[in-house]
Amino acid sequence: MFTDVLPLRAILFQLLFIVLAIAIEAMVLQNYLGIGQKICIQYAATANLVVTIVGWLIFFLVEPLLPVVLKVQLIGYVFYDRISSPVLLIILAFIIFISAFLLKLVTIEGLDRILDINQPTRETPDKITPNKPRFKGRAQRQPFSELPNRSLAILWANAASFSAVTFVLAVRTYA
Repeated sequence: MFTDVLPLRAILFQLLFIVLAIAIEAMVLQNYLGIGQKICIQYAATANLVVTIVGWLIFFLVEPLLPVVLKVQLIGYVFYDRISSPVLLIILAFIIFISAFLLKLVTIEGLDRILDINQPTRETPDKITPNKPRFKGRAQRQPFSELPNRSLAILWANAASFSAVTFVLAVRTYA
């Protein structure tokens, strides 16, 4: 009944791609920046969910404005896995990659600002005894915004997850 209207296959693959991207990006962020696994998963999950929601909103806003030829090709690929123009698909994938990277960067910066606002006030350095650790067995985490090469780490994470998703898409399409 709903299979004629609801693209279950597209929804399931979207969920697979989100889980795959979160796992890969969290691993890359953890290895590249050296911050905790839980925080990396939270940042990757938030960024990927925002990118997915914004991407689908843009798809549904732009799709009615497209010429009929492009609309048929786009809907044919998204819902029926039919590729009619590989060059158009490659150009679109590059635009989506750059847009996703920029949106993830903005999302993580915004998330970092939100988390800093909600954190209790930090102690001034003169109130902390230098020889006494504040947490037993744990090093204090640097704020994500102060870590070096954050943009580059997000770019590598985005590239790794896009590569994995592209591989899964290629296997799904050509196998």
